[in-house]
Amino acid sequence: MMVKRTAIMETREHATWYLKVLKENGKVRNRINEATSRERLLKILNEFVEELQTRMKVSL
Repeated sequence: MMVKRTAIMETREHATWYLKVLKENGKVRNRINEATSRERLLKILNEFVEELQTRMKVSL
């Protein structure tokens, strides 16, 4: 269980670091930092990718 928790914490750290360069990322970074499971983390990231894709379509 401790290994799983450590892995999630490290993944959250890396994900938020990569997202630092994107504008308007504060909300998703907060949500990532609150994730307590792999499934929740993946859901948050997938939702963010969908949001970015929508933004890109609108701006084209």
